[in-house]
Amino acid sequence: MEVIKVKKRRAFLDKIPFFIAGLFFLAFLFGTPIPAEAQSTFPPSTPSYSPTPTTVEPTPPPTPPLLITPLPTVPPFTPEIVVPTDVEPGLFNFQGTVPNFSNLSSPVALNGVQLVDDSSFPQASELKGPTSGISIRQTEGTNYEKASDYVIKLVKGEILVSVKRPSETAIVETPFGNISISANGDAIIKLNEGTLRVMNLDGQGQTIKAQLDRGPFAGPADPTLTVAPGYEVVASKHTLSRSLLRPRDGIARRHFKVLENSHLAISEFSLESALNASDVIADLRQSKNGVKERRILGDMSKMAAVLNHMNGTQGFTVEE
Repeated sequence: MEVIKVKKRRAFLDKIPFFIAGLFFLAFLFGTPIPAEAQSTFPPSTPSYSPTPTTVEPTPPPTPPLLITPLPTVPPFTPEIVVPTDVEPGLFNFQGTVPNFSNLSSPVALNGVQLVDDSSFPQASELKGPTSGISIRQTEGTNYEKASDYVIKLVKGEILVSVKRPSETAIVETPFGNISISANGDAIIKLNEGTLRVMNLDGQGQTIKAQLDRGPFAGPADPTLTVAPGYEVVASKHTLSRSLLRPRDGIARRHFKVLENSHLAISEFSLESALNASDVIADLRQSKNGVKERRILGDMSKMAAVLNHMNGTQGFTVEE
């Protein structure tokens, strides 16, 4: 009898797991939380060992090499330099007709002069300072007077006026107007039979100026201009001719421009040839043992080399 009871009890116990499983199922269906007692009946489960799956990453394709495309080479910007070929209307408003100088006339000559205001020309009454740097050389037969320590009045002939520091300025008076020579400038001024020549030997910038306000240049349009080194200004009471523009003095010239009713002309001369052919420079060479003379000749020789290098020597001719 006891055996039968034990079997019935064991059969009942064997049905308990199914009963609990039914409770879980009903709780899942109706969302009812599972009693803690029911949960505690399950023994803790031992996690089963499951090896982590090994993931094999695919080998990426090789990265193509980085191609650097060079930027196109852009040449540096250089602004266009415009050199005026003929600035005569803007520089000089002279009236009248110019004779036929087609074989001589060249607007390039105007590069050697610049029109400036009359007020920029020094006045004789304003000149001051030491006079030790002012030197005057002359050719035979020249006639000039010293109006003051700073002013020379040229009557006729040829003079070389040099102004070196500490002196500041000297003025040469002529029948056509005044010529000023400022510090570190050398110029040849020649007056012969009504024709004036001004040759800038080495004065840079506005060192050499000509204020032409007398004779044929008198009036409201009288020009005041600067003369660049290596250029010559010719002013005459006569109508300029070839013989006046190209005298037979052994000095090579090129690039001529005739203005002011044919009473004014600008040309370029070879300073190198002037050093060898000028009579007044030859007189200076005879006294080259002096400190002043050596300095003057040295400055002119340096400028001749500079002008030859910058402007070239082609086109210079000597009138035979």
